Amino acid sequence: MNKNNKILIVSHQFTPHVSPRTTRWKLIVEELISLGHQVTVITGTKQVQEDKDVNIIYVGNKNTSNIVRNFREKSNNLTNTNLFKRIFYNSLKKIYRFIVKTFAWPDYSMFWLISIYRNRKKLKLDYDLLITVSLPFSSHIAGYLINKKNNKKWMMDIGDPFTLKKDAPENNYLLYGALNKYFENKLYSLADKIMFTHNDALYTHKEYFKLPDGKVIVANPISKFDKDIYQKSLNYNYNSLPIKFGYFGIFTKGVRSPINFLETLENKKNIEFHWYLNNDSKSEIIFDNQESESIVHSIVPRNKALNIMAESMHCLLSIGNLNPTQLPSKVIEYISTGKPVVHFAEIENDPVIKIANDFDNLFIITSKTNLDKFFIELTDYFKSVSTFNKNLFIEQYTSTSIIKLLNLS
Repeated sequence: MNKNNKILIVSHQFTPHVSPRTTRWKLIVEELISLGHQVTVITGTKQVQEDKDVNIIYVGNKNTSNIVRNFREKSNNLTNTNLFKRIFYNSLKKIYRFIVKTFAWPDYSMFWLISIYRNRKKLKLDYDLLITVSLPFSSHIAGYLINKKNNKKWMMDIGDPFTLKKDAPENNYLLYGALNKYFENKLYSLADKIMFTHNDALYTHKEYFKLPDGKVIVANPISKFDKDIYQKSLNYNYNSLPIKFGYFGIFTKGVRSPINFLETLENKKNIEFHWYLNNDSKSEIIFDNQESESIVHSIVPRNKALNIMAESMHCLLSIGNLNPTQLPSKVIEYISTGKPVVHFAEIENDPVIKIANDFDNLFIITSKTNLDKFFIELTDYFKSVSTFNKNLFIEQYTSTSIIKLLNLS
């Protein structure tokens, strides 16, 4: 495509919400604008301040969003002394989640999708290319509703599986399984290109939905190479003890859990785990490790997290998913720092294993790994952090690589 295209991105989640998907598309949007494209984003994430460079259109029920946000803030800010309030808010949270998981379709953002449907004719959008971004999958249905009459070129960026997500399904599979498959198949047939973050996800979807080879492509997870962060990684004192592992993210039951990793390393001395987690994930941490220490922190903004990674940690920890169709995007951001990254693989066909072939700072361990040998290799790498292949990273795992792939550079 030519430069100065009008590009419409539909994504329920966008900044200031923090997630691997919002980070991915914020970086891509910034790169598109720098190349001269006109970008409009439709989102269900309420905007805190106006972005002068990109036209962000918030669609949603502001009153409902405020109620949910206020409820979450009150729940998260409760102290241990507020026992009855904590029980009350936890009970409301469980009731809310039960209702959403049991009845909402296609996922938790059902009411946003209804707002899109009601407002689709009022939006009066002018665009040459539509890009829809999941998760959640409702973003693709929203894009379909908007593009139905315009019939412009459409690219789908698939973050996580929808129909094929069996371990932690996005909705009530018994109630909506057939509907999920019908709509996913329909949208795939209408889209011009479908992007997956790795080959395993692409192949699984291609086989299940009978997708033609020319329609599917791999668009790697991305991050930004920050020279200042990398320099801080180089300046860190790797000779200090204990060896500090830093984990930044969330855990999801049935998808990603720290239990097997902690059991594997429970007898190792001189190591310390720092977990930067949301409240729901904190309960997943086991505190009975006698030889190693777990320190739990609240989750922090991305920029602060990157500085903590570079200045305060020997290495960064990634926990693998329990299925091969999901790739923890956080691994790519970890790698970008130049720090040693330790990825605990739960399954033999973990897609992160292939990435380790390209980067010396990515170490794969499992419950069967010889830990003595691993720690020798890890401490040896502490002496050669400067060998990180930053040029390869910039070429394959930044927004530039995605834009070239989409022929928008």
